[in-house]
Amino acid sequence: MASDARLLVIIGSGELAPGMRRVHREVIARLAGERGDPRTLAAVAIDTPYGFQENADALTAETLDYFGRLGLDMEAASLRRADVDALVRETALARIRAADLVFSGPGSPTYALRHWRDTTIPGLLADKLLNGGALVVASAAALTLGRYTVPVYEIYKTGADPYWADGLDVLSRVGLDAAVVPHWDNREGGNHDTRYCFLGERRLRALEARLPDGAVVLGVDEHTALIVELREERAWVRGRGSVTVRRDGHETTFPAGAEIALAELRTAAGLAGRDIAAEVTSAPHRRTAVIDDSGDLARRVLQLEAEIGRLGQRAELAEPLVEALLEVRSAARVAEDWALADQIRDRLHGLGVELADAADGATVFRLPHDQRQA
Repeated sequence: MASDARLLVIIGSGELAPGMRRVHREVIARLAGERGDPRTLAAVAIDTPYGFQENADALTAETLDYFGRLGLDMEAASLRRADVDALVRETALARIRAADLVFSGPGSPTYALRHWRDTTIPGLLADKLLNGGALVVASAAALTLGRYTVPVYEIYKTGADPYWADGLDVLSRVGLDAAVVPHWDNREGGNHDTRYCFLGERRLRALEARLPDGAVVLGVDEHTALIVELREERAWVRGRGSVTVRRDGHETTFPAGAEIALAELRTAAGLAGRDIAAEVTSAPHRRTAVIDDSGDLARRVLQLEAEIGRLGQRAELAEPLVEALLEVRSAARVAEDWALADQIRDRLHGLGVELADAADGATVFRLPHDQRQA
C-alpha cells in the first residue's frame, strides 16, 4: 500500500450505484496515495451478509465487476457460513488479513453476525482501522459495526418486538459508542414510516429507550457515505444526503459536503474525553476478538495456488511449489487430520495437478501440461 491511510467508510445504501463511484474513487485514491496505482492494492469483498441468498454468486460477480471498473483487482473472501471446511474458512480469513481494502454490503446483519462472531473477522476488520487499510461497509454490514445492531429482518419482516443484538464493537476503535443505522431517510413505505432502516419513529424510540447511558445512534442517509480518516482524525460526508448523530431523541445533522473533525462527532455523541475502546474492551460481558496466527496454512496455500496457476505451463518452476504444498498435506496425514489432507488434495486437483499416493506414504504428482508419467 502506497499510503498509511486508516479509513472507515460507512455507506447508507446504493453502494454499487453509479452515483457512489465518486466516493469509492476518493477512498481508493486516499488508500493508494498520491502516486499509487490502484491495481497494486489488495481488495476483497466478504459475501457473508448475503451468503444465504440463492443469488449469492450473482451478487459477488456484480460486486467484483463494479470495483474492477474502478481499477481494483478485487477478489472474493467467501465465507457464506462459519461451518464451511477449514481450508475454505482459513483462505477467506487470509485474504481479509492481507487486504488493503475490505468491502462488505447488503444482506442480513444478524446472519452475518452469527457467522462472524466466533471467528477472527471482528479483529481483522478492526485491524484495518488500527494499523492501516480501508474498511468499506454498507447496508447490512454497516449495521454490524457498532456495539449494538438492529435486527432489521426480525423486526420489520417477521414482527419481532424491537430489540438490540450485540454488534462487533468495531466503532469503539473510532471512539464512538454507537449503533449504526443505514437507510436513515428511507421513504419506501409511502403511507407508513420507513425511516431509520425501515423501523419508523415509534420503533426507533422504543430501541433508544433500551440503549445504555452514553450510547447513541449514528444514522447514514441512503446514497450517502461517511468517510472517516483516523490518521487525520477527520471525516467527510459524501453523496446526496446527511449523517445524523441521535442522542436521547435529539439529532445533530452533518449535511452532504461537510468536513468534520472527529472530535466534533464525538462531542455530538456526548463522548468527548471518554476512552470508548478501553471501556468496551474491559466490560465483563463483552468479548474482543483478536488476530491470531491460525491463518498461516491458508496464507501458504493461497501463495502456492497463485504461483501454480501462473506457472502451470512451466513445470520446472511450478514443481517445487507443488512439492511445498504436498509437505503441508503430508504433515496433516501424519497428524491424522484426514479432512485437511483431503481438502489440499482436492484443491490441487482443481488446479489440474494429478496426485497418486504410494503404499509407503509418498505422493507423486503430474502437473498440467506436463507430459511426464506420474
